[in-house]
Amino acid sequence: MKTKFACQYAIVRFMPYTETGEFANVGVVLACPESGFFQAKLSPTNRTQRVTDFFQGLGARIYREALKYVRAEIVRMTREVELGNLAAHYAFDSATRPREALITFSQARVILAEDPAKALDQLYERFIERDFATKEYHEQILTKGVGRMLVGARLRPYFDDRVVGDDTFNVKFPFVSTSVDAPQVAIKPLFLGQDEPNKIFEHGGFWVSKIARLKKHRLLPAHTLFAIDQPSVGSGSAKQRRAAQEIIGELQDMDVQVVAATDRTSIINFAEQAKPVY
Repeated sequence: MKTKFACQYAIVRFMPYTETGEFANVGVVLACPESGFFQAKLSPTNRTQRVTDFFQGLGARIYREALKYVRAEIVRMTREVELGNLAAHYAFDSATRPREALITFSQARVILAEDPAKALDQLYERFIERDFATKEYHEQILTKGVGRMLVGARLRPYFDDRVVGDDTFNVKFPFVSTSVDAPQVAIKPLFLGQDEPNKIFEHGGFWVSKIARLKKHRLLPAHTLFAIDQPSVGSGSAKQRRAAQEIIGELQDMDVQVVAATDRTSIINFAEQAKPVY
């Protein structure tokens, strides 16, 4: 039987807006004190689009520079551990110490692994690649679905992906009306079907915060709709459904209309308001 080593790992997180608490997982750092292993696997700096799409309005350079700094620090520590100048657990504690910066770390967790390097790859696949698939691709599918609805109703020409707000605060929506002869209409598909209630609160709360700030500054379009995909009675736990309903309630409290992403009739009727009236 192969020996299993106790390893510590932490998720590397990019958090550009601390006031919302929303973050993107961008890497994993892992240490195995018993075997003297210390390494990290970080998202490539040239893969910026999925991060800047998630944090709309964020410059790619900010993300690249933040990740570049942390990568250099961890590479230096890894070299010191390999040379025997630094113990693996000290390197881990130093790398993941609490800090006020764009890059933060989750609380340390423990895993038993025969091969620490292989475990690092598996954790990266689980927490980074799969996390982005949940956050991004589900929402991309919803956005494409709403777009097809608008095309079918011959309303797509009245919408474009645009920024709502001003130079003080703004938010990018995938569907914003373009005609000056019609009320401003904004539509945002939102995925609230994450596998954990905490993730639903994180992602949904991110948009609740944006809408609240737009409303506070009187920048929120009078006609704003969220097309929601949430856990159904047969597909999600009661805790997941309660989390999604809480987010929906908070949006509705700010005079935002909320409908199911599959409710074609409601979405089209709402979108009709974007047609110019002469």
